[in-house]
Amino acid sequence: MAPVIVSVNLTTLRAKWEGRIKKHKDRQKRERERQEKSALARINEEWTLLIECRKRAIRNYCALRTDLVNGEVRVGPNHLSSSRTTQQVGYGNFILPKQKNDITIEEKSFIFELSGLQWQELPDSLRDLTYLREWHIQKTSIQVIPAFIEMFQDLIVLDLSRNCIEELPAAIGKLTKLKELNVSFNKLTSVPPDLGNCENLEKLNVSNNMELSGLPFELRDLQNLTLLDLSSNQFPSIPICVLRMSALECLDLSGNKLKDLPQDLDRLDNLQTLFLQKNKMTYLPQILCKMVNLRMLVVSGDDITSLPSSLLTDPNLKYVDLRETPLDSIEDEMLAELLGDDDDREQFEKEFMQMYFEDLKVRVSCKQQ
Repeated sequence: MAPVIVSVNLTTLRAKWEGRIKKHKDRQKRERERQEKSALARINEEWTLLIECRKRAIRNYCALRTDLVNGEVRVGPNHLSSSRTTQQVGYGNFILPKQKNDITIEEKSFIFELSGLQWQELPDSLRDLTYLREWHIQKTSIQVIPAFIEMFQDLIVLDLSRNCIEELPAAIGKLTKLKELNVSFNKLTSVPPDLGNCENLEKLNVSNNMELSGLPFELRDLQNLTLLDLSSNQFPSIPICVLRMSALECLDLSGNKLKDLPQDLDRLDNLQTLFLQKNKMTYLPQILCKMVNLRMLVVSGDDITSLPSSLLTDPNLKYVDLRETPLDSIEDEMLAELLGDDDDREQFEKEFMQMYFEDLKVRVSCKQQ
């Protein structure tokens, strides 16, 4: 059988392969262009969003700067600035930075302040300022904090003191970055359990609500809380949740209706300052002597007739205030015996004043911020 000879046109074969290679390169080029276009689109979208946010912030600022309309402030805050050190000028009840150029449009550092009894509700314009980090709403007639507060995910400081607030919304539990909450001098009768979700909370002030008598057990989850002010309320005992706040350093329960202290109070092993004045207590338990970090104990104005014999000789406890109690005279006698000469007394007073002012500085900063 004769061999089969296959005739191949090399020019045709070459053209075919070159065509395939060209198509492959075209596909690769189109894919690169598509990817580049997609990346550019994303970058463009991000920049557009950023520019829009800044434009919105500028528009909000311009709106806030509107002076008076028919003799009333048109929009909400007294002050909107990127820092507390910005020079300010007052205009009626409206305080603003001196120059527009003084404001850096950095949304996450904005502070919102509102005061004046004419305010009965929060301004609608506040909804658009979700980048705010601090609210300072004081001395208004506002009774309700709206649920849209949950949109303010960057809030670190929330000062709602000296208003007419009757309850806090459950949505406050969504503010997981919150570190300081001040709701003193309001009309609260309860605190929402959802507040226990604010696990980064460090300072909580619910003093002077007058009718508040309990706290939900869920607040035990506030494991970063170092300062708790429950003074001037109606607490008959220390709430169980408070005894689970292991980081607590300062606890103020003055001006309540406490009759005794729990036997497991030493759970608060980081507690340094305890204010119990103006309650209904008649004795102090031995458990106080086991609290090795306790430095200041104030029970003035109570009906204390009995206290552990080792309490005033505790080397860790720097100051015990028994003034205006039946033990007032005993305290003076024991101090005179313990302190001895004038040098010891002077040293004691220096240590006490130093500790007192350090504690006072923390408490004042909490109430002012």
